Amino acid sequence: MTVTDQTDLDRYLSADEFAPPDADTETLLLCALLFATRAAAADIVDLLTTDDFHQPLHAELFDAIAALMNTGQPHDPAMVLAHLERHGRLAGHHGRRLAYALTTATTAGADPTAAPYYAHAVISAAYRRSFRTAGAAITEAAETLPEADLFEHMIAIGRAQRTATRRLEHVRARIGAAPTVGNIK
Repeated sequence: MTVTDQTDLDRYLSADEFAPPDADTETLLLCALLFATRAAAADIVDLLTTDDFHQPLHAELFDAIAALMNTGQPHDPAMVLAHLERHGRLAGHHGRRLAYALTTATTAGADPTAAPYYAHAVISAAYRRSFRTAGAAITEAAETLPEADLFEHMIAIGRAQRTATRRLEHVRARIGAAPTVGNIK
């Protein structure tokens, strides 16, 4: 079976197959970072990790932006594309998908001044995913671990979630908390 560029494009665009619900926020964050000032982008790059991204292609693009920022190079779309090419990341099927994801982020139309708020949304989504993962890990442990190990395993998961909660609180302190919906008095 031959995979065509149109097939690759269709697969990337298929919301059911590739795009998690928070992918649009990730795309807008990447767009805002690509066009943000160096100082604004540096603040965001300092807060995020690739693990915050649900979509692996978005994590790769963020990693490229962060690498450019950390070496003092411009982090605009052309330089990100050049960085990816220089490191052999644009070859084959995956490379085409990565280049298309960069094009999508570049043309998403995000306001660069909104980057901190997009970052907050991405980190919040990662935080919620971590609780889903923690719940699954506890469920799996209940089925597979010896009884003597269950409580310590749950404590370890709880400590990891406490660390994640503190990180989210740190992000909110730096960026500012999102407004509460429906709490108008």
